[in-house]
Amino acid sequence: MKSRLYIAALSFTMLGLNACIPTRNLGENEKLLVSMEPKGLKTVQPSAIQSLYQQEPNRMVLGSTPYLVLYNFGKKFYDPQNIQRRIEKQENRMVRKIQEAGTDTVRINKLRDKYNSRIERLKVKLREGNFVMQLGEPPAIYDSLRMQETMDQIGIYLNSKGYFNNQISYTKEERKDKLVYIDINIDEKQPYHYSEISYGIEDPRILEIVQRTESRSRLKLGERYDEEQISQERDRLYDLLKNRGYYDFARAYIEFEVDTSYAENTARIKTIIESPEQDSAHKVYTIKNVYFKTDADRFGIPRDTMVYNGVEYVAYDHKYSPLILDKKVDVYPGQRYSQLRTLTTQRKLADLDAFQFNNVFYSKVEAPTDSSYELNALVNALPAKKFQETAELGMNFTEKRPGPFSSLSLRIRNVFGGAENLDFGVRGGIEYQASLADPDEAVMIKEFGLNSSLSFPVILFPFTNKNLLSDFSPRTRFYTGYNSEDRQEYVRSTYELGLDYIWQRSRNPLQPPVMQFIFSPVNFNIVQGEIRDLEFRSRLENNSAGSRSLLGSFDDGIISFVGFNFIYNTNDFTQTRDARFFRTLIEVGGLTKELGLNLDINNLRTYQYGRINPDYRRYIPLGRQRYFVYRVNAGVASAMFSGNTIPYDKFFFAGGSSSVRAWQSRRLGLGSYAALTVTEDKEGNKIIVRDYNIEQPGEVLLEANMEYRFNMFSFINGAFFVDAGNVWLLRPDPIRPGADFSFNRFYRELAVGTGFGLRFDLSVLILRFDFATKVYDPAVWKEDRFVLPKFNIADFFTRSNQSTLQIGIGYPF
Repeated sequence: MKSRLYIAALSFTMLGLNACIPTRNLGENEKLLVSMEPKGLKTVQPSAIQSLYQQEPNRMVLGSTPYLVLYNFGKKFYDPQNIQRRIEKQENRMVRKIQEAGTDTVRINKLRDKYNSRIERLKVKLREGNFVMQLGEPPAIYDSLRMQETMDQIGIYLNSKGYFNNQISYTKEERKDKLVYIDINIDEKQPYHYSEISYGIEDPRILEIVQRTESRSRLKLGERYDEEQISQERDRLYDLLKNRGYYDFARAYIEFEVDTSYAENTARIKTIIESPEQDSAHKVYTIKNVYFKTDADRFGIPRDTMVYNGVEYVAYDHKYSPLILDKKVDVYPGQRYSQLRTLTTQRKLADLDAFQFNNVFYSKVEAPTDSSYELNALVNALPAKKFQETAELGMNFTEKRPGPFSSLSLRIRNVFGGAENLDFGVRGGIEYQASLADPDEAVMIKEFGLNSSLSFPVILFPFTNKNLLSDFSPRTRFYTGYNSEDRQEYVRSTYELGLDYIWQRSRNPLQPPVMQFIFSPVNFNIVQGEIRDLEFRSRLENNSAGSRSLLGSFDDGIISFVGFNFIYNTNDFTQTRDARFFRTLIEVGGLTKELGLNLDINNLRTYQYGRINPDYRRYIPLGRQRYFVYRVNAGVASAMFSGNTIPYDKFFFAGGSSSVRAWQSRRLGLGSYAALTVTEDKEGNKIIVRDYNIEQPGEVLLEANMEYRFNMFSFINGAFFVDAGNVWLLRPDPIRPGADFSFNRFYRELAVGTGFGLRFDLSVLILRFDFATKVYDPAVWKEDRFVLPKFNIADFFTRSNQSTLQIGIGYPF
């Protein structure tokens, strides 16, 4: 009944919105542009055409223009004259305060910064409207001149892509007297292709270099004419020559002649590289001396010089080992000048996190010979602060209660003179979660942690000379830590010790790294815990029948493993690129026993297991701040050798803010098995009910997520999503029927949830609210598995088994 009411309410809302297109404020001859769509495209992407619009139409949602409505509503409270008066008041106050400051330049600068900041905010408000107006969008009044500008830009773009015979037009349709709908009709026609590629290069040395690298050219016979490729070829030739010693070479020397008159739909292209006006050939420079300066200037005081591998390290106090810095320098005496080696030197030095900034400067050596031209190189690196502190204060929000947390970290740079970094961290917090003994009660969890790590900018491995993987920003990291979790039901402490080898690769040396490798040969953890609540122990025993994995997870134990982690990521923090992400983690635990190393300490339990977890994600921009994103995440974990279980933390779990969001964290699964518990009704009779609150550790994980992301208002984004997934056991358990993974039925045991998300993009972080509800529950007991009809919007704000509100920081994937 409730679902019918919601459907009826939604229908009335849609009808109301459809009528909510404000055109009464338009002038007599003004019309509202609400749609502009490209038609007839075959190879050109519609998003490329949409980016050329000189006038953006008002966005429509369900037949209405809510952003325009919001703008008009905010305009009712917009008073530009009052804002202008406030600007003038602030300007006059700034002048008066500066006059009162007299000759105090420090105070004058502070006053100027203070008032200029206020004035700039007011000017933005005057120009773009108040906050509500900025959330919306102003009316897009149809302008035929700007429409013609759009058509001109589309024609220029199509010509740049080789569609010289294109035909474009547009049709305008007026509806409801004031609404304009535009269809842009594009006939690409046959594109032009390269029929001949030639060179016009007088300098024989440059001609030889260009012809020798012809296979790398962006221009290929038979390919479609494309000005973007021509621009890329100009950049390639420029970089090629700048990396071959041509220090004075400029892009302006490179030209392209295109002839389309030879044959139909063909283009002849000639690459021309001009010679300098005052010389018949370009000059090739070599490096004479390289100086590396590692501290700030102190005028009048001479520096000490230390020579290592041909490089002269100059400093008042040599705080950095030349042995380490040498591995980051690619510029040496006797080399030809290379822009690439210059930039890779800067990037490698930046990766050290030892210098505030660095740069490489060149100066020409005076009085060169007729055939030799030389440069002196200066690597100037200003050291970063020795000590860097970072403090963080935040709030967790679970079980409808806020829980504060704080952390403090300290970094000490260049500890031993080899650009090593020593980090210390402390973290404490309070969080509320549902009680594992009484689901209707929220308990307070107190967490406290300490950690430290020491990283070296080389691979420290026996029988190597520290040059291993030196071109891939290597690091060796030793770390140790302690973490304590104290809650009503139990207390748990973890001691960690580990060693990581880290390196990364880029597509080319000048791009950010897209691949990261982490090899962890040593990971040694001691876990100690104590169960405090007897009812909680009884609950664990009831859910561990036939397998002690759940109860045994609270045994004191030693977890040692070897791990390898590979990450491939072509996206950025804002996730706005056409990108892919792939991560896989492999762990093998308990090898010490097989290698003959006895870790039997105080009868602590040891574990032998294997675990693999691949994760693939795809990000597809759709234009106009819209994106389609999907993810597939899988995993398998199993006991190995003589082990009979795996550590609790190494199981897989489903549900939560980054998984299947309609289920609470770690509560989804196992398979089609429904965990049951005995309780009492109001009359005191014992009844069996579904237990939604016990954590469900699994050995097999499979989940998939899809999201359609779009901008709503200013910094507020929205998303529609569908999640599916579950966890299973590897082997059948007679006590838990349907909990094991089987290829002939697993697809029927994938839980499905859907929902809507709000994301507040605050630049420094993204605050996320995901409203999710169950669609298909494979473990429903005595009921229909299609549970969407049970949806009730009020469930988002109460403890409910049907719907949930997930709050998180950052995107879910």
